[in-house]
Amino acid sequence: MKKQLATILLAIWILGSFISLSSFTSSASTFTDDDTNDIVLQGTLGTGTLRSSQQDFIVTVGANYIDISYCKNYANITIEIMDASGQTVYSEKVNPVAGESMTIDISGWAVGSYHISFTNTSGGCVYGDFEVVH
Repeated sequence: MKKQLATILLAIWILGSFISLSSFTSSASTFTDDDTNDIVLQGTLGTGTLRSSQQDFIVTVGANYIDISYCKNYANITIEIMDASGQTVYSEKVNPVAGESMTIDISGWAVGSYHISFTNTSGGCVYGDFEVVH
């Protein structure tokens, strides 16, 4: 019985070591030109309290760019990106048309955490956070 218990504990320890090593190696990866990450957006630009099932924007971050795809038509949207210190690093007013997109070059930006927001003149806001990891 003790030998079986020791074998089971050894197997658990080996499996745990393998899982920890796998987690470490995958989290240490960096972007290549083909790697992208979609930003999870929250909030609403509409006047109601319920969020529509259709997204307003799809925001994808690559190693050196942010791609913003417009899913709906809007007027007078301000796109603002702030770094971790709260400093605005990008700001632009746009009039999104569904099906169109824009790309922001971030190749010169410092590695770190950023916050993106889309606001309208009615006070609606869609926002999310992302990392720049060149």
